[in-house]
Amino acid sequence: MSSTKVVKESMTKGALIYLLDLFCNATHPQIREKTAELFAKMLADKLIGPKVRIILNKFLPAIFMDAMRDSPEASVHMFEGSHENPELIWNDEAREKVSDTVRKLKDGHYKAQREDADTKWNLKEDFAVVYTDVEGELIVGGVILRLFIANPAWVLRRPKEFLTELLEKWTQLTDMTNPNGEVLETVTTAVVCLFQTQQTLLDQVPQLGYVPRVFQVMSSRNNAIPKAAIQVAYQLSCNELCIRSMATTECIGAMKLAMKVRRDMIALAAEALSKMFDKGEEELVSQALKNDLLPFLLRLLEGGLEAVENPAATKAQIVKALKAMQRSLLYGEQITGILEKSAVWKDYKDQRHDLFITDSNISGYLTGPTGPSVAGYLTAGTKMTMPDAPPPLDTGHQDDLH
Repeated sequence: MSSTKVVKESMTKGALIYLLDLFCNATHPQIREKTAELFAKMLADKLIGPKVRIILNKFLPAIFMDAMRDSPEASVHMFEGSHENPELIWNDEAREKVSDTVRKLKDGHYKAQREDADTKWNLKEDFAVVYTDVEGELIVGGVILRLFIANPAWVLRRPKEFLTELLEKWTQLTDMTNPNGEVLETVTTAVVCLFQTQQTLLDQVPQLGYVPRVFQVMSSRNNAIPKAAIQVAYQLSCNELCIRSMATTECIGAMKLAMKVRRDMIALAAEALSKMFDKGEEELVSQALKNDLLPFLLRLLEGGLEAVENPAATKAQIVKALKAMQRSLLYGEQITGILEKSAVWKDYKDQRHDLFITDSNISGYLTGPTGPSVAGYLTAGTKMTMPDAPPPLDTGHQDDLH
């Protein structure tokens, strides 16, 4: 199997189905391990290896091929075990179904070869072993999204490939006029989970070319798409390289439009804007001026945050975004001039807005209870830390009670 010619010939003669039968149905563990080793050798062939992988993938989940390459012994143990994780649903039923299918195909090919030694072995294009437990699951890049969302800290075998395929799937859905809402929500949640647990992957997004596409779809007439785009844009705003990429595309006008369409997403969008402006990208401030973002944000401070769960924290993020724009070297004076003319800005400009931003984000959303509202003030719940030990029973100082 070190020779491409031999690998190619073995494929046409049906070596794969015989070896699969040994891997699935042989009773001796060592034979099965040696078979896995042989598969790994065939998979490593530069020309025929990819075709071997495609055929094996019709019978076994892709993770088995990686295991054969890394540890033939582990691949046999994996085949014998039961698993339910983001990269593999495998149990007795799946194992028996594969083993039976392989045995029947092997017997059929053996019979044909007995009659004619030149018989070639091939599978129909649409052939695949369907495991009942995987039917109906949304799988992207070999990852079962439902289980990944439930366990986003799972260590993925190929995170970069998963990132690319997931973003491609997300782009395909958001390019549609009427995508399946449930599928879009699942894929968007998976994108958010991936970026929250593996923030270094955000560095890859600009070079993959997905940053402009996130903002382009914000103008979609399908209400679900601007929501999904704001959720992804928020994750991108947590990364400096992504923000630099945003500065080279039209994004502020798109964000403003999406905020108008999805008023329930204003909180997340406001926080994204404050992060974007905080990095001092002059082009983003220029876009804000061109798209009249300041009057729009000032109107939100005045009222119109009824759809938002935590208006105080949202106002705090808007104030933060406006103050970040004021620090612009090129446009700071112009920004300040616009803000000074606003009556509502006078109520907010001198406040310590950072006190009203909760320090815990869940799934990219601002969370935390709001305190009682006081006109003209930003209010939000603050955490009280109680002492672990009770106060001393006997004390002569009144101050000790506090």
